[in-house]
Amino acid sequence: MVYSTFLHIRLSTVSVLFFSLSLSLSVPPLCAQQSGQAIVHGQVKDAGGLPVEFAGVFIKNTQKGAQTDRNGNFSLSVAPGKIILCVQSMGYVPFEQQAELKPDERRHFHIALEEQATGLDEVVVEAKSPVQRVKESSFNVVAIDAKSLQNTTLDLAHAMSRVSGVKIREAGGMGSDLQFSLNGFSGRHVKFFLDGVPMDGMGASFRINNIPVNLAERIEIYKGVVPVGFGADAIGGAVNIVTNKQRRTFVDASYSYGSFNTHRSSVNAGYTTEKGFMVELNAFQNYSDNSYYIENAVKDLETGQINSNKTERIKRFHDTYHNETVILRTGFVNKPFADRLLVSLNIGKTYKETQNGVRQDIVYGQKHSKGQTLMPSLQYVKRNLFVEGLEVNLTANYNKNLTHNIDTATCEYNWRGESKYNNGKIGEQNYQDSKYENKNGNTTFTANYRINSHHSFVVNNVLSSFNRNTRVTPNDANIVATDTMPKVSLKNVTGFSYRLNFDNQWNVALFGKHYLQHSKGPKETSGDTSHPKYEIFSETFTAMGYGIAGTYFYKDFQGKLSYEKTCRLPTDNELFGNEELERGSTGLKAENSDNYNVSLSYNKDFDKTHFLYIDAGYILRNTKDYIRRVTDSYSGKYFASYINHGYVRNVSLEGELRYSYKNIVTAGVNATTQNIRDNAPETMGTSASTTYKARIPNIPYFFASGDIEIVRRNFIRKANHLSFGYNANYVHEFPLYSERHGSSSKRVVPTQFSHDIQITYTIANGRYNLTAECKNLTDEKLYDNFSLQKPGRAFYIKMRYSANFLNR
Repeated sequence: MVYSTFLHIRLSTVSVLFFSLSLSLSVPPLCAQQSGQAIVHGQVKDAGGLPVEFAGVFIKNTQKGAQTDRNGNFSLSVAPGKIILCVQSMGYVPFEQQAELKPDERRHFHIALEEQATGLDEVVVEAKSPVQRVKESSFNVVAIDAKSLQNTTLDLAHAMSRVSGVKIREAGGMGSDLQFSLNGFSGRHVKFFLDGVPMDGMGASFRINNIPVNLAERIEIYKGVVPVGFGADAIGGAVNIVTNKQRRTFVDASYSYGSFNTHRSSVNAGYTTEKGFMVELNAFQNYSDNSYYIENAVKDLETGQINSNKTERIKRFHDTYHNETVILRTGFVNKPFADRLLVSLNIGKTYKETQNGVRQDIVYGQKHSKGQTLMPSLQYVKRNLFVEGLEVNLTANYNKNLTHNIDTATCEYNWRGESKYNNGKIGEQNYQDSKYENKNGNTTFTANYRINSHHSFVVNNVLSSFNRNTRVTPNDANIVATDTMPKVSLKNVTGFSYRLNFDNQWNVALFGKHYLQHSKGPKETSGDTSHPKYEIFSETFTAMGYGIAGTYFYKDFQGKLSYEKTCRLPTDNELFGNEELERGSTGLKAENSDNYNVSLSYNKDFDKTHFLYIDAGYILRNTKDYIRRVTDSYSGKYFASYINHGYVRNVSLEGELRYSYKNIVTAGVNATTQNIRDNAPETMGTSASTTYKARIPNIPYFFASGDIEIVRRNFIRKANHLSFGYNANYVHEFPLYSERHGSSSKRVVPTQFSHDIQITYTIANGRYNLTAECKNLTDEKLYDNFSLQKPGRAFYIKMRYSANFLNR
């Protein structure tokens, strides 16, 4: 379930896995006493006298710690002197006791923990601070507690789909093309970051619909105005995926299996020594046949005709997808020369079969692609560098991504899987047996100087480069002219901001940005779609942006107001395509936008029993040269491409209501309406536009979601919990084509109302978890892009093992 910035982190959502690995990772043996050291040992029980298993026992302000065994026993070897012994366990009030120890002393403690009234206090102490800091910023931002979702089968994209204003649009099942929409702006209008580092160019294996939610600690969604610290050229907002950076030793492993032969697994493990050396592994894989049923008209291969009035229920037969990703990270933390000095290596691999084109009546039976990604990176973070209050963060990475597109079939297919020799033609769409190599470089530098509690400054610079090489056989008669032409892009975004904080009652941020982009690549110049002609086109673009954002607190209310004049530079895919189903548009202009954001929220905790959160937001965007994805035909084949669409006006309203009772029931509902209109009275500056003031087609304009979760604590035995969750999604029908274009305007993507349920059983306060899910319970027909049908009813089961070990 999703939580906004203003919500307490839920402890209840859990789902599950039993690994034999747990046997070897259980509580370490009692420590041996070293000469001169003292021993702290004892037993932890609850108020009823029962042992508390897996409680964290540690010495405050040190890295000395352990976990209690199944009998509640613990033992620690510590330095003599004054100590504060701390004990924490989920569902209990944190315990602290001071003591003074002599050398070689053995001190025994009998500790009784009191149960919390709500079960939330401990989490507020441990994890709410970063979320609270996000909340108190002047930007319109929502934070999702990813930890509460880590027992589900959700990826990062679908974890965000339950936030107001967010719509995830997919072309099919696992591995399909995905567009992330935030308050009506989608795709590349919204920028993504991993711990503040741009994710552009990280490769197909590291897309947000491939990354398991287990990788994240929280997800920050900035609606509209984006802080300078991200260095983003975004007009639609930004998403920052925050991973866990705590110095710790841990293991988190999960596996899920479900419908359409779908497998997902992930392993996250880390080890940190007392001297600050750390090593970490993150690995995940996804696999699915995507063999779900759809309804569609079927082509008669003998006559070549399609009876669109007659549809059949057919099974997708060429849509397998899998990806594997490994991230290795090592370095030093909390050292005098650096708070974090890390090097990492990302390795990824993908395989994707292409079942259909940009329209569902276009069927392929052999077309597929492969990809490989290799990305080394470096991160350096230092607080109080040279002077107190100055923090610098430098990251650099280089990504080499190789993609192999294969389309060499000599026959055509229909939806029944039948095939027919294609009269000597090679390639189902266009002949392809080519490899293209994307080389992406990125350097991000951020300096944050906090003068005092009232004044702070941020300077940020992001430099990114892109270069694509296409590998083809010189004697190949099917070489396309664009294959041998350069495709190069260089971007630089520099930002500066000043923040004034007045007694924690209000704060305001002023900022400015400078944008630069140089691009070079093929551009179609003939206008003849049957026989296109390309020439090398080069362009350099610069612009300035600026804005202001403020927030004010009054009792349980918080208001936010912001304005930004910004621009968005065309992405590499928009400029150069993907060498498959998307064509590049090298002459695209940068988008320019004036963004206004207003929001008001009410956040009330009634005696730690009832909690109410209400939020309402208004967003206005006036955008010039809006970049829109369209479908067109070149040489008799359908492709997706991008165009500048004059002026677009977007007015969006959203609201959210959430309520929780203790840690037993949590429920919420949110809704979004967005009115995106063509605001250009003329086409190409000459003739009157037939779509002036009309809705931009193929974009949902009203959608909503709701969820409820009920938790039974201490089910069957102590520290075991059972939870039941329900989630509903509603999308109102929306036009597929412009409402002004005659009979075609009657074609709509129909209203959709889907339901998901899940049940989770957690053992030993979350160490072992088991979850069962049903998605699309009523088998609703779901559509997104150009009426491409998505999977029907599906069942999944997930097992998860998770353990944290306090360093000694």
